[in-house]
Amino acid sequence: MANRTWSEWFCLPPSVTFKDVEETTGEPYPNFLEFWKWALIFGAALYIFRDYILIPLILKPIGLRAGVRSRPYAAPPPNKTLEDLYAVNRARPPRQLLTAAASRINWSERAVERWLRKKALSSQMTTLEKFCDMGWQGFFYSCFFITGIFIVLPQDYVWDPSLVLSDMPYQRTPAIIWWYCAFDCGFYVTQMYTLLTLDRRHDFYVMLSHHVVVFSINSICLSVNAIKILSLSVLIHEVADIPLSLAKMCDYSSGKKYVTALMAIFTVVWIITRLGLYPMLVIKPLLVYKSTSDFEVWPAFIMGFTSMFVLLFLHCVWTLELAKAIKNKLSKKEGFADGRSSGEELSEDESMTENTKMNEIHEKNNVPRKRITGGSEKQFVVSSTG
Repeated sequence: MANRTWSEWFCLPPSVTFKDVEETTGEPYPNFLEFWKWALIFGAALYIFRDYILIPLILKPIGLRAGVRSRPYAAPPPNKTLEDLYAVNRARPPRQLLTAAASRINWSERAVERWLRKKALSSQMTTLEKFCDMGWQGFFYSCFFITGIFIVLPQDYVWDPSLVLSDMPYQRTPAIIWWYCAFDCGFYVTQMYTLLTLDRRHDFYVMLSHHVVVFSINSICLSVNAIKILSLSVLIHEVADIPLSLAKMCDYSSGKKYVTALMAIFTVVWIITRLGLYPMLVIKPLLVYKSTSDFEVWPAFIMGFTSMFVLLFLHCVWTLELAKAIKNKLSKKEGFADGRSSGEELSEDESMTENTKMNEIHEKNNVPRKRITGGSEKQFVVSSTG
């Protein structure tokens, strides 16, 4: 132990060094920094491809042709008092603060609530932007899954789970598997960036947790030289998102008649992959490996073991959410709920209702109006009353 470095203590079983692994495998130990360097490069390249090629040249024209709404929702009239209130908790501030703000500007509480809802609506992504985002994800998942069929499925450990962790950390991993995992990690770099920079989703913290867990699993599998189990986990995870992305795209466009069928396919694939194959091909080998008589605990394995189970827990949470969505769909005939939508968001019809009510409030209070020009559209906005 005294002759080992800190990284060897963290990444490798007791009494094993990087030199031991390299001498046994005849290959250099996987380079952590090299992996993340390429993941960031792939992430930047994918983001450029997404924002400057795929979305403007392909997905946006398709969305417009399919009748997807592209006009953003109008913002409410500027009001310093309500802007400060909105900054507290968006459209759901504490009742005491809402009452105080309404009294200060001489509005009813209901009118203040409408203003806050309209503010939240105006800051969310347009339906066309959501359509394009789902198109981007569906495109990547489809291409990546097809690639995985030719790269991962031919590997022997896919068909014999006992080989997934055999000889760890002395595994010899094909270079193509390393690049496959680095490219997938690059995709999640792009997704993390867009999650942090675009309109905040109602499941922001759940998705943030998911991406952090994904990055943790990538880092730990690389650290313990267990890229085989990483590639298997990646292949299993990308399948279900294909019909899900297509279902959302249809829901945003004129193809709503296909949503139910696509959601049925998604549900079946989700259950098979996330609740069937993932526990059987990823979690079970971990449990078997841990139960071996010569198993020795070391920090990186414990963290990887925990991260894999956290991901399984998230699968269960999302399965419950999926069950609730299906129940609502069947009982209330509701449209499919977009994961990017929050309880603060309104439908297009609700938005029109809110606009009408806001206009009535303005007329009632005799608030002066002024005309401004924004882009190619002219809007009427109300002068600040706060």
